[in-house]
Amino acid sequence: MSTDAFDIPKAPVEDRPSGFHEFDEQAAILRDTLVAAGVELGAYERLIIDWLSRWEWATVAVIASWVARATASREPASAVAFPGRFDATPVQVDQHLRRILAEDTYLRYQQAIGGAAVREAAQDITDDSWSRRNPFGRYEREEYEAGMRKASELVDPAESGGPYPSQLLCSQHDGFGPCPGAPRCTLRDTTEDPR
Repeated sequence: MSTDAFDIPKAPVEDRPSGFHEFDEQAAILRDTLVAAGVELGAYERLIIDWLSRWEWATVAVIASWVARATASREPASAVAFPGRFDATPVQVDQHLRRILAEDTYLRYQQAIGGAAVREAAQDITDDSWSRRNPFGRYEREEYEAGMRKASELVDPAESGGPYPSQLLCSQHDGFGPCPGAPRCTLRDTTEDPR
């Protein structure tokens, strides 16, 4: 979300900012402004952002303005090395996305991919499942296919399953396991072999 679209003051504020935004939108503006400034947010800090977002827009706009102006006045950060488009490893992509996206945004991105994979697998279970997957001769075809449909519905995000993954996954924990330190996980140096 670009904070430019929300008229955050770019100069010292002389008059009370006008306007109104919903609380969740204000929380996103504060969070995105801080993340864009390079601030790593801890769990307690995210609670403070939620608390601040309950204030009126004039207060939130001034706080966001302070952070944005302080960031603009400092030396520019060194360029971020982007992973190669065709040769980046999953670990490098994970680390890059963790640097540029807020934790909740990255989780929603992972859930979109995970949900698509689970939907595809659930569809694969129900498509022509009898002829390809009849390891148990004792089941009648109709009962078997009804059971497979029910099983696929239990996991398919389109049928009230999911979301998958339920937690932010990180390349630093057992392959891509749930990240216990998200979003402040220590990233492994990728100058060595990333596998």
